[in-house]
Amino acid sequence: MLLADDQRGRRRLARTASLTTAAVLAVLCVALGYADGTGLFAPENWLDAGFVPGNATSPAWATVVFMPLLIGGSAVAVHRLVRAAAPGARARWVFGAVWSSLMLVAFLAKLAYSALLLVIAGPGGLHLLPTAGALLAECGLTGAKYAVFGPLVAGLTAAAYRIGVWSLRGERAAGDSDGGIDEGAGVDGIGGFAWLPAGAAVALQAGTGAFAWAAGPIPGGSGVAILVAGGAAVCAGAGLWRRVVSPGLTRAGFGVRLWSLATTLTAAGALGFAPLWVLDGCLNGFGGALFPVASVLVRVAEGVTAGVCASVVAVPWAAERAWRRRTEPSAERRGLARAVGWAPPVAIAVLLALAVGTVSPATAAGSGGTSPRAAGRDRNGLLPLTVLRRSGQPPVIGDSAGRQVLLRGVNVNQLIDYGQPDPAKGTVWPLEDSDYALMARYGFDVQRLALSWSALEPKRGEFDEGYLARVRTAVDQAAAHGIHTVLDMHQDTFSKYVSATPGTHCRPGATPEFGNDGAPDWATLTDGARACGFLGRDLAPNVQQAFTNLYDDTDGIGTELAHAWGRLAAEFADDPAVAGYDLLNEPGPGDAPGVTSSLLLGRLYQQAITSIRAAESKAASKPSGGFHHLVFFEPSILWSGLGFDTTPPVGFADDPLLVFSPHLYSESITMDQGLGVTLTSIEQGYTTAERTARAYGAPLWSGEWGWFGDPDDFRSRFDRFLARQNTDVLGSAIWVWKKACGDPQNDPAATTSGGGVVLYTCPDGKPLPSPAFETTELSQAYPRSAPGRLNSLRSSATTRDLRLSGSGVGTLDVWVPGPSRPEATGSGLTGIGLVEQPGGWRFTAHTSRRYTLHVT
Repeated sequence: MLLADDQRGRRRLARTASLTTAAVLAVLCVALGYADGTGLFAPENWLDAGFVPGNATSPAWATVVFMPLLIGGSAVAVHRLVRAAAPGARARWVFGAVWSSLMLVAFLAKLAYSALLLVIAGPGGLHLLPTAGALLAECGLTGAKYAVFGPLVAGLTAAAYRIGVWSLRGERAAGDSDGGIDEGAGVDGIGGFAWLPAGAAVALQAGTGAFAWAAGPIPGGSGVAILVAGGAAVCAGAGLWRRVVSPGLTRAGFGVRLWSLATTLTAAGALGFAPLWVLDGCLNGFGGALFPVASVLVRVAEGVTAGVCASVVAVPWAAERAWRRRTEPSAERRGLARAVGWAPPVAIAVLLALAVGTVSPATAAGSGGTSPRAAGRDRNGLLPLTVLRRSGQPPVIGDSAGRQVLLRGVNVNQLIDYGQPDPAKGTVWPLEDSDYALMARYGFDVQRLALSWSALEPKRGEFDEGYLARVRTAVDQAAAHGIHTVLDMHQDTFSKYVSATPGTHCRPGATPEFGNDGAPDWATLTDGARACGFLGRDLAPNVQQAFTNLYDDTDGIGTELAHAWGRLAAEFADDPAVAGYDLLNEPGPGDAPGVTSSLLLGRLYQQAITSIRAAESKAASKPSGGFHHLVFFEPSILWSGLGFDTTPPVGFADDPLLVFSPHLYSESITMDQGLGVTLTSIEQGYTTAERTARAYGAPLWSGEWGWFGDPDDFRSRFDRFLARQNTDVLGSAIWVWKKACGDPQNDPAATTSGGGVVLYTCPDGKPLPSPAFETTELSQAYPRSAPGRLNSLRSSATTRDLRLSGSGVGTLDVWVPGPSRPEATGSGLTGIGLVEQPGGWRFTAHTSRRYTLHVT
C-alpha cells in the first residue's frame, strides 16, 4: 500500500486534477462558444473571430488573453492546492477547491482582459469611479457564470482525483486516513471574513450602477442589504474555512493558504448574497416567468465581487497578522492582537454601510437637483420639454410650464436609408403631410423620427443639406399637427454595408448577413470579420466588429458620429417642436459585451452629448436663440432581445436632461419567445426599466414596442402592455407607422406589409384596414400634459372611459377619441374647454392644486 504522503503519488494526483480541470474547462468554453454566438453565456464570443488577433480591436484577443488566463490559471491553482492538500483529503474538498478557485480565476482573467480592452480603446472620456464600478460588476458576472458552470468542471476534477486516489491506495485507505489536522496553522482565515461586509458594500454600489434592473428597494436601504449579505457571507465563509477548507490544508504552504483564503472569501460572497436575493424577492416579487434565473445570477455576481473585494484587503491583512503572531511572545498578547485585529474591518464596513446608505446612485452620478428650465416659447402649442424633479418621486418628462407630458406616439421610418434586398420593391413609403394628419386622428403627440447617418453624412465631414431639409420638413409638418419629434439616429446591423458577398459560407447555426441601415460606408470598419448572423441579424461578427471600432473611436469614427449630432443640434437648437435626441438606436453589444456595450457605449454617448450641448450653447448666443433639449439614451440591443442587459454605468454623464429609453419587447420579439418560454414578462419588463431609470435619476420613455404577425395571437398582450403603461403613467412610441414591402425587415414572401400601424398589400401596395382593436387602443383617451404630477391614470382599451388624478396648478390638456361629445366630471377644475378636431376632442381645464377628472 502506498503511503498518503508519498511525494510521487501527490504529484500524480495534482497533475491528474489540474489536467482534468484544464481539459474540461477548455471543452466547456469551446462548446459554449460554439453554441452561444452571443457571448452571453460563453466566456466571450470568440469562436467566429479567429485565434490570432489581426488588429488592435480584434475579438481574438480573448483567445490570447482571457482563455489562457482562465484555463491556465485554474489548472495552476488546482495543481498547487491538490499538491499541498492534507493526507486523505476527500474528493468533496477537491470539488470545493476547484469550484471556488474557478470563480476567482475567472474574475481575475476578465479583469485583465477588460483592462487590455480599455487600454486599446484609450481611457479618454471614462470617469474613474463609474468605470471602476462597472468593471467590478462585469467581472463579477463572469465569475457568476463559472459559479453556474463550475460544478461541472469541479465535479469531473473531483472524480478524476478520486480515481487517482483509488489507484494509489485503495478506496478504504483513502477514505479512512485523517493524516492529522492542525487547524488554523499559518493563516488566521476566520478573522479575514470580517472584511466581507465591506466587500458587500462595494459590490452593491457597483451592482446598482450596472444591474439596477435586477432588484427592487429594500426597507432600510443599502445598510440593511449590506447587513444581510455581509452577515450571511461571514457566516458562510467562517463555516467553510473551519469545517472544510482549513482541515484540508494541514500540509499547505503559506502561499497556498492565502490563495485558499481568497477563494473561500469569493465562494462565501457568492453564497452570502443568496439570502439577499430571497429577501428582495419576498419584498418586491421574484418577477415571474424565468426572470428569477437572471436576478439570482446577478446576485451571485455581486457576491463574487464582494468576495474578491474583501480578498484584496483580507489576504494581506491575514498575511501581516500571521507574521505578527510569530513574533508575539505570549498567548495573552496574541489574543489581544486578534481582538484588536477585528477592529479595522468592522469599522470600515460600518462606515461604508453608512456612506452607501446615505448617497443615492442618482446623487452620486450628479443627476440630482433641479433641472434647468427650458425656454418658454411655444410652437403650435408645443412647449420645449425638460425633466421635472420633485423630492421623493421619480423624475418625469415635462414642459416649460411645469406640466408632466406623456409622449405617446409612433415611430416613423420613412427617412431611413435602407439596404434594398429586392430592387423591384421600395424600402420606404414617401413621408407626407397626410401621414401627420392621420397620426393626429389617433391623438398621437410624438413621432420618433428615424434618421440614417449614411444619408446625413454620406462623405466624411460633408453633410447632405438636402437630407437635412427633408428632416426639417418632417419636423415642421408634425408640429403643425401638434406632434413633437424625437430625432433618432437609427441603425439595424450597424449599416447597409455589412451584407455578405455572394457565395459566403457560414458555420452551422449562422446565416449570411444582409445589411439594413445605419452608418455610412466610410464609418463601417469590419476588419474582414465574417458576415454571418447568429441567432438574428444583429449578432454577426462583422456587425459586432464594426460596433467595437465605433466604441473604440477607431479612425475617429466615434468622434465623427458626435459631430453629426452636433450638426443636427445646431439645426434644431431653437425648435421647441423637437422633444430631444435619441443618440443611437439599439446599439450592438460589440465584441466584448460589458466593456463595449456598457463602458465604451457610455463614453460614446458622452461624446455625442458634449457635441450637442456645445452646438445648443453656441446657438443660444444668436438672435434666434437656443436651449438644451432632452437626450434619450438606450441600452444595447440585448435589452430588446432579453428584456434586460448591462447598461452604461450610472454616472457616465452628469447631464440633467437625460431620459432612459429602452425598447420594451418582452413577450414579443425577445429571443426567449423563439424557444417557447418567457424569460421576462411584459410586467417585469416595465419593472426592470423603471428600476434602471430610477438608478440613473432619469425619466423613462420606451422608444419602441409592438407585436408582429397574426393580431389574434397577441391581442391580450397588446392590452396588457397598454394597461401597464397607464398604471405607471408613462409614454412610448409603437414600431412602426408604415412598413414598405421592400423593407429589409419584411418577409419577402409576405402578402402584407406587416408590423405597421398603417397596412398595405404586397407587392402592389393597396391600403388595408388596421386591426380594429389596435386602432381603438392606440387612440384611447390620455392626458397629453398635466400640471404638476399625475398621481393616477386609468383608460379603457375598448371604450371611452378615462380617470385621472393629479396635483399642480396650470392647464390640463387631454385627448379624447370618438365622434360624440364627451361627458366630463371632476374636481379642482375651472375654465373647462372642449374643442372638436379630426378623430376626437381636446379637453382643457385650469387646475387648482389637487384635481380629478372622469371622461366618458
